[in-house]
Amino acid sequence: NDLQDPSGYLKSFYSSFGIGVTNVTAPGGDSVFGRTAAAVNGRVLSTWPPNEPCTRKVTESSGDPLEPTAVYCYLQGTSMASPHAAGVEALIISRFGKMAPSRVTAFLDSTADAQPCPASLPAGYDSFLGVDDLKVQTCQGGPSNNSWYGNGQVNAFRAVTHSVG
Repeated sequence: NDLQDPSGYLKSFYSSFGIGVTNVTAPGGDSVFGRTAAAVNGRVLSTWPPNEPCTRKVTESSGDPLEPTAVYCYLQGTSMASPHAAGVEALIISRFGKMAPSRVTAFLDSTADAQPCPASLPAGYDSFLGVDDLKVQTCQGGPSNNSWYGNGQVNAFRAVTHSVG
């Protein structure tokens, strides 16, 4: 999301938050505060079953009448963000071999890009209360670990080029 945050990202209005609640962050879409030139509706484009309704969809045909038309739908939520993190974890295992889940998590955390708390928030952001405690969303902590972004945004390139310690 391109907002006032110097890192270029802002926690989605619907995301959980709190010290120890968030490990890492990944793009999940935000239809309210995440609208940019690249994401005009603030959502993430995802594959979608062709027979299911979708209000914001994109179709792509191969031109071959025997091949099905690909259907994509603009969505938002943890269902969009978690595949980013899981994909980076799969890359870590692919690159460095089988390791304990806690070690994969530690590796993911240590290679994430730090996301500091934003210096300011867009108008209206504070009207969205936290989904867990119904309190105003505030970011607490330092740039390398805080209540909104945890250890930062997953970084696939750093994860696969970093050396295993």
